[in-house]
Amino acid sequence: MRELQNKYFNLDSEYEALLICGPDAERFLQGQLTNDISKLENNSFQLQCRLDRGGRVQSYFYLLKGVEGFIALVPQELKEDLKADLEKYIIMDDLTIEDHKVTPIVVWSFEELNSSYSGILANFPAKVILEPCKALEDFEELNKETYQDLLVLGGAPVLGKNVTIGTLVTDTILNFKGVSLDKGCFLGQETVSKIETRRGGAYFPVAIKLKGDQAQRGNSGEKFSVEGKAAGKIIDFINFKGQAYLIVSLIRNHRVQGKELTLVCTESSFMGEVEYIPLGGEFNHESFVQDLYEKAVSLFQSDNEEEAINLLKAVVKLSPDYEDAYEAIGVILGRQEKFQEGIEFMDKVLEANPDSVMAHTNKSLFYMRLGKIEEAEEEKAQATVKSFSQYGKEAQQKKAKEEQKKAEEAEIERRFDMFKQVLEIDPDDNLANYGLADIYFQRGEAEKSIPLLEKVISIDKNYSVAYLLLGKVFLNTENKDKAREVFKRGIEIASAQGDLMPANEMQAKLSGL
Repeated sequence: MRELQNKYFNLDSEYEALLICGPDAERFLQGQLTNDISKLENNSFQLQCRLDRGGRVQSYFYLLKGVEGFIALVPQELKEDLKADLEKYIIMDDLTIEDHKVTPIVVWSFEELNSSYSGILANFPAKVILEPCKALEDFEELNKETYQDLLVLGGAPVLGKNVTIGTLVTDTILNFKGVSLDKGCFLGQETVSKIETRRGGAYFPVAIKLKGDQAQRGNSGEKFSVEGKAAGKIIDFINFKGQAYLIVSLIRNHRVQGKELTLVCTESSFMGEVEYIPLGGEFNHESFVQDLYEKAVSLFQSDNEEEAINLLKAVVKLSPDYEDAYEAIGVILGRQEKFQEGIEFMDKVLEANPDSVMAHTNKSLFYMRLGKIEEAEEEKAQATVKSFSQYGKEAQQKKAKEEQKKAEEAEIERRFDMFKQVLEIDPDDNLANYGLADIYFQRGEAEKSIPLLEKVISIDKNYSVAYLLLGKVFLNTENKDKAREVFKRGIEIASAQGDLMPANEMQAKLSGL
C-alpha cells in the first residue's frame, strides 16, 4: 500500500468523536471493548469493536490515547448508539463520555506531525491529527472512492462494505485487527473464542483477482456459488493499478491463497484466484523497514542521493536502532564532502552498535579529509581493536552453531528411537507414524516416508499436514502427478477444517507445478 505515502483524507465527513476520560476510563474500556488497550501507547491509535453477547458487531471505531484520556473516532451513524451502549455499563466507575468537537484527518506519512496519533491504517503507517495543519499543503488529498478502495484492499473496515452491523465479528474484517482474545473478558468473548478455537469464521472477506477483461461490476450483496454450492456474497468491485478485484465474503472451504475459482451469480460469473486481504500480506514492521532500506540503497546506487537520504531518514524514524541506515546516510554525506555531518551519523551507528568497525573506519577517513590527523589515527586504532574483538566473537558464534547442530542431531536421534519404540507397541499410532516419516524426509530418505504417511491418512483422512508432507515427498522423488493428486486432496481437507497454513502451502506448491 505504498500508494498511500504522503496522502491524507479528511475524516470529518464520516466520523465524529467522543471524549472518554476519568481515573477509571482505561480499566472500564478494557473490560468493554474487544482490543487490548494495555498495548496502546500514548499518542497512538487502535481499532476497537463493541459486540453483543452473541459476538455480533454493534459498533466499531478508532480509539486514540492521549495524556489526558481517550478519544473515540466513530462512524457518524454509530456514535449515539455506542455512547448510549457504553453509558449503560457505567455503574460505580469514575469516568465521563462526552461529545468532542474535532476535525479528524488521517495522514499517511513518515513526517513528524505535531499532536498526532500513530498507528497502522490500510496496512500502512498512518497518523491521525485532530485539526488541519500547514504540513498538509505538501500532501495529496484522496477522494472518497479511492480512500475507501485502499481501506478495503488494506484490510481496514468500511461500514456498508466489509462491515455490516449485526454480523458475527469473526465473519468481518474487524476480526483482523480489532479483536484480541488474549486481553481478558469482554462482551461476546465466549462466542468469539469458541468460533476461533474451532475452525474460525465460516465466511471472511477476500479479494478475487479477476482474470482477463472482467471489468463489469457485481452487485453488492449478490450471492454466488462455487462448484454448484452456495459459497458467499459480493461485497465490492475495485480496480486497483489496472487490475480488477472482486471483494467477496467467501466460505472457508475455498479461502486458500492462490486457489482458482469460478463464482457463479444469477446472471453472470467471474473467474479469478483468491488473494488474502490485505493485499501483499499483513503489515510487518521489520520487513517494511527492510524494504524501505533496500529501495534507498537502490536509489543511492542510481546516484539519486537526495531521495536515498530522505528514505533512509524515514527508515531511522521507524527504527531508531537501524545501524545500516545511519551508516548509509553517513557514507552519502561523505561522498557529498559533508564530512562533519557524516561523522555525526557514524556516531549514531556506534550508539546502535558500539562494536561497529566500519563506523570507526569511516570516521577515520572523514577526519583525515578534514585535516584532523590525530582524531583520524584514534578512530583507525579503534577500528583495529574492534576488528580483533569481532574475529573472536565470530569464532565463538561458529563454535556455538556447531554445538547447536550436534544437539539438534542428537534430539532427532532421540525422537527417531522413541517413535520406533511406540510403533513396536502400537503400529497404528498416527503421531509416531507421522513423526518417523518427517525424520526420514529430513534425512533425505524420502521413499521410506511414503508407506508411513499413507498409513496416517488411511487411519485419519483429515490429518492435513500428512498430505502436505506426502506431497513434498512425491515432489522430492520426481513423481509430480502423485504430488498434484495429493496436494489437491489435501487442500480440500485442510481448507474445510480451517487449517489454512498447510492449505496455503499446498496451494503454493500446486501452483508451482
